[in-house]
Order: sequence, then C-alpha cells, then structure tokens
Amino acid sequence: MILKNINTCNFDLAWIGKCGNTANESDFCEEHQNIKCHSCGEQATHQCSETMGLVCGVPLCNNCEHTIQDNGCSSGGKLPEGLKPHCKKSEQVYLPWYMREQ
Repeated sequence: MILKNINTCNFDLAWIGKCGNTANESDFCEEHQNIKCHSCGEQATHQCSETMGLVCGVPLCNNCEHTIQDNGCSSGGKLPEGLKPHCKKSEQVYLPWYMREQ
C-alpha cells in the first residue's frame, strides 16, 4: 500500500491551532488561500489572537500584529497617532505592559 503525502493548510486559527484541511500548492486550503492581511494586504497566515473579552480574530500575515495602545494593552487606551488597530510589527510604538519597567 502506498500512502500519498497530504499537505495540510498552514492557516492558524486563533486559540484553536492549524486549520488542518487539505492544502493546495499555496500551502493553504481553498478557504484560506485568498485571505489577505487586514493590516497590509499580504497573504494572511493566521487570525489575531488578542483578547478583549472576545478573541479579535482578524486575518494577519506573519509581519503584522495587533497594535499596542498607550497603556501597554490591546484595548482600553489610545492608539498611537497614525496607526490603525493592526500594524506591522516594526511599526509598534509602545511596549506591551509586561515588558515595561516597573
């Protein structure tokens, strides 16, 4: 018996894990192959897993993340001027609360 190597979708669902559906040559399944990053428009690889009562869930690429607000959290503060709720990791202005000096 010959087993066929089946690739599974690389899209990561927030607080769940990898999609697990059969992937095509793009390494994503039909459902996830054309989903674009909410921040920059590149191929999305995962859902934002930030929690604010509920999971954010917006599609993001590996280079983007939830924007950290002035209070060091993902909500309850002010966004940095010029940034939307999701941004490139390299554009973050504030450190998360757990990385700030006491």
